[in-house]
Amino acid sequence: MIHGERVRQLRGLHGMTQAELVKEIPYLTQSQLSRIESGLAQPDEETVALLAAIFGVTTELFKRPPIADLTAHSPQMRARGKLTSRDKASGLEWARLIEEFYLTLQSRAKIIPTKLTQLHEAAPQEAAQEVRSLLGFNPIEPLPYLILAIERIGVTVLGLPYRNDALDAFSAWRDDRPIIAILSGVPGDRVRFNVAHELGHLVLHSRRPIRLSSEIEAEADQFAAALLTPLHAIRHEMPKNPTLSSLAMLKTQWGVSIKSLVRRARELGVIDQERAISLYKQISARGWNRAEPGYVAQEKPRAFRKLAEISYGPGPNTEKMATEACWSEELTLAVLEQHATVEELPFQSPPRLVPVINTSKVVALKPQERKRA
Repeated sequence: MIHGERVRQLRGLHGMTQAELVKEIPYLTQSQLSRIESGLAQPDEETVALLAAIFGVTTELFKRPPIADLTAHSPQMRARGKLTSRDKASGLEWARLIEEFYLTLQSRAKIIPTKLTQLHEAAPQEAAQEVRSLLGFNPIEPLPYLILAIERIGVTVLGLPYRNDALDAFSAWRDDRPIIAILSGVPGDRVRFNVAHELGHLVLHSRRPIRLSSEIEAEADQFAAALLTPLHAIRHEMPKNPTLSSLAMLKTQWGVSIKSLVRRARELGVIDQERAISLYKQISARGWNRAEPGYVAQEKPRAFRKLAEISYGPGPNTEKMATEACWSEELTLAVLEQHATVEELPFQSPPRLVPVINTSKVVALKPQERKRA
């Protein structure tokens, strides 16, 4: 017996309509497929084998019921353009499939307790300061990395082998577990801002928001900017007469986009609105809206791959992993590729600040090095 909901999940994951799927199986009608997905009919073994081949899984996966949908917290979608319902469904189904196996792997290891708490009454800037402290970073320096830090406080971060020009990332709560999903093909600076933005949603907003989407998106943006580039810290680094070249250098130091730094310069009063608009136009004219110059390291989540290494040894052994997950090896490799190897981890440990208050001055002691995860 197979679970029709699994067929519906995998079809949605691949962004296929019922009409498109039945074209791949000529003897199957849309009406028959609808009955299968609704649990009113069972396909024969040949049909199940064909479905498995189309979706890149094994026939055994259809015998397992999928976990519940990700519906809490909307989920919030970090979109860069018009997002269709099909695009949204694909992203959610990718996250649900990967999270399902993540939970299987996690059951064999020590679970990191969730330290992230919601701060509904806090202003975005205040909440960002609290989260910076929770992550173990001092309040005045650039964050050397972000994703690994939030995994260490119990946030589940999933890398999806799914690319969509209308979507970068999204977040949700699964009971009391915060989840952030990151799509592939996104530049490093935007990955950091997207993750910070989604972290803002998780911290600031109700799991079933009732306010206008534009309001909560603006607050998540404010949180992300305050987390990555606190005004009191970036003020001393901002050039007096910023150009795109000088901002590109600052981008590499702080790990944020040039456009984000233009906004910060405007907020600091370093430039006026007219100059900000001029810089935005220059960015657009140079085709930098999609990918800017200036290096920012590509961050990936680590926990999923680390859990796989615990279960299947160094590498990990993708053949064994694929067998248990009921995925093809191609799908297994695609998912693993979205998660960091040891060699891809950041080398710098988070700085620790021990403040000494003396006539309103703060002296930061040198950070101690810690081993990587």
